[in-house]
Amino acid sequence: MAEFSKRYRCISFDHRGAGDSDKPKDAYATELIARDAIALMDTLGIDKAHIAGTSTGGCVLQNLAIDHPQRLRCCIFSNTWVKADEYITRVQMTRKRIALSYGPEEYVKVSSLFTHGAMQFRYDLDKVMELERRALQTVAPAEVLAQRLDMTMRHDRTAELHKIRAPSLIIGTRDDATVPFYQSEDLHRAIPGSRLVIVEEGGHYSYRRHWQEWNRHAAAFLEETERKI
Repeated sequence: MAEFSKRYRCISFDHRGAGDSDKPKDAYATELIARDAIALMDTLGIDKAHIAGTSTGGCVLQNLAIDHPQRLRCCIFSNTWVKADEYITRVQMTRKRIALSYGPEEYVKVSSLFTHGAMQFRYDLDKVMELERRALQTVAPAEVLAQRLDMTMRHDRTAELHKIRAPSLIIGTRDDATVPFYQSEDLHRAIPGSRLVIVEEGGHYSYRRHWQEWNRHAAAFLEETERKI
């Protein structure tokens, strides 16, 4: 955000059920969060935008690109998936069982293992612990966490990804323990004309561990896109 704010008006928001946003007991679907994003854009007077989505945010971005193409200038998909396969389902079911059996605090700790990965625990432990501390301040009740995880496993716009026409950059990480990098390859094959970048190391949140590399790829893509629009 700090880097791109030098050139763009940058806005981020917490999904329903996460961070500082409301945490209703039900109504969780990536399509609904996409509608939330459109409502936010309407409220802020934003007609079109470059939109980046990481993890679940990348699933939300698929919905935006398919259902609201007129609102997008381009898409940046980061560490996201097409459809939960057996591996992702096992990861998410493990996190769900931890949340329901041991509570939100243990959920945050276990999730860190999947999302940050060994290298961030080894080399960026202070950052990992600070992110955990912040997450614990706003973590949702276990029942809401479970519904959000169910939402991620239900997401599937596979049959319609070919409709995406917005310029699209897809970034995956080879050592992502939450969403295997082959999901980025699948998304790349499904979206016509998309560009694929696989980062060798960085865990699930590739923009944290090696943020300079992530920024470089994203900045080059945005500059190229703007020249063509």
